[in-house]
Amino acid sequence: MTWPTIFDAKVDGYSAMDLPGQQIAAAHANSPMAHLLNLDIDADPACQRLSGIMASMGPSTFDIGIMEKMMAVGMNLAYVNMSFGTREENREIIKMLREAAKSFSITMGKTYPLAIAMRLSGRKMRTGRIIESLGDSVTLEEGYAVKLTTDETYHDRCSNSTIYVDYMYLAEQLHTGDTILLDNETIVLKVEMISATTLTCKIERGGILGSYKDVFVPNVVFAMQNLPEKDILDIEMALQEQIDIIIPSNVTCAADITELRTVLSDKGKRVAIMANIQTIQGCHNFEEILKEADAILINRQELGSDITPKKLVRAQKKMIVQANKANIPICISAHLLNSMIYNKVPLRAEVLDIANCILDGADFLLLGPETAVGKFPVETITYLSNACKEAETCVWSKRVFTDLIDMMPLPCDQQTCTATAGVLAAQRCMAAAIVVITTTGNSAHIVAKFRPRCPIIAVTRYVQVARQMHMWRGIIPIIYEDDPDITWMRDVEKRANCGVRWAIEKGFARDDDPIVIISGWKNGSGTTNTMRVIYASLDPDPFA
Repeated sequence: MTWPTIFDAKVDGYSAMDLPGQQIAAAHANSPMAHLLNLDIDADPACQRLSGIMASMGPSTFDIGIMEKMMAVGMNLAYVNMSFGTREENREIIKMLREAAKSFSITMGKTYPLAIAMRLSGRKMRTGRIIESLGDSVTLEEGYAVKLTTDETYHDRCSNSTIYVDYMYLAEQLHTGDTILLDNETIVLKVEMISATTLTCKIERGGILGSYKDVFVPNVVFAMQNLPEKDILDIEMALQEQIDIIIPSNVTCAADITELRTVLSDKGKRVAIMANIQTIQGCHNFEEILKEADAILINRQELGSDITPKKLVRAQKKMIVQANKANIPICISAHLLNSMIYNKVPLRAEVLDIANCILDGADFLLLGPETAVGKFPVETITYLSNACKEAETCVWSKRVFTDLIDMMPLPCDQQTCTATAGVLAAQRCMAAAIVVITTTGNSAHIVAKFRPRCPIIAVTRYVQVARQMHMWRGIIPIIYEDDPDITWMRDVEKRANCGVRWAIEKGFARDDDPIVIISGWKNGSGTTNTMRVIYASLDPDPFA
């Protein structure tokens, strides 16, 4: 969920029954066909985007001004991939992100809780560096032979005849006939001969190969260490830099998550772990992974290579629904707006793919090379934001709410009861927002599970809690910085007032708009049990 941007409409001028993005007739339809028939093509999308956007950092974003603009148009989470650049270069990127967030906070008049996610290199294999005399890349021509070697002498001497791969046991664990994919499946090789350190391959699909490109072998599980020494050092840096989210590479089972938690120890117990699903093993073990992970990332590029692209639709839809049911935020990556690496306008098919991700139930989306090395990182985020807003108007929220209620085990706890009551009340009174007073963020997470059509303003005193809440669809995290009031209920009223005033000031709520307030009856986590409907006001203390 994003904070208001310069591109967002204001609710002034709309009647209560004509609020942008509501699509009342479609949202409250009684059948799938009636829902689709009642969609109004000419209606405006909502003022606020509900889905999150995570953007990769790279050469195209290595500027504080660019980073600030990316936040201004909708970036909620920044993605730092430790497979690229040195540790010190990535540390500098993190410092720049903090500076940009500080500057953007001054512009917004309130601290902006930008979340930073770090992707570990993990067991990923990469090629070496193209020899300097050949330039930045070489061309591998279809039908010719090429050698893949683990001989270190070729690390900086890759050519169109010999390519270094950084996994020393590669030749031992492959067989003739195996397929090897280079650079996100751009180049396809077939293994024909194997020696101690070298694979001789036929080029079945050629292409241009640059330095340090990924190497992937479908349907082969390598006996590789889950957390190599590089990852351990990167984790130490993550803790030093107070990273909010760590993404282990290629999670295949729940044990991969528990191993990482052990490495993080007490120092990193508040760091969220986002499981990266990129192989068929991860799909098969998805239910057990959901029990251990704090969030999920579906890497469609490598997953599609492992299970074949034609099965991606089924895998994506099922995993998203499983995550929604478990209330674990889920992100989709790969090929969202690939054409915008070089162009200012996306392909229509890409916009429709984004819409389908949102309709399937994705909480947030990850832009990779589109922002890291693309020519138009700011414009790409703007397009993605607008595409998400349009898709969100098509969500059949009544059916989603009912399905989730029906699947909920009985009896449910007081937080879940309060959250469902709040979402239902927001639907019936056409609330402009739901304000949740939360310590750990858990109450806001539960409200987000039931997919209200209005924003969820989550007010917390804890900065890391606010940052991590960007992973949940619909949540606008607000950091409340005033000292606690001596009286608990009085403190609750002040924090609720802070959220309401923020909504009015930013233009997605007005005086007298209904607002749902969800809070607890006493201090501490797990005490949320109160839902009420109030009417928005800029009065300094409308609750007194």
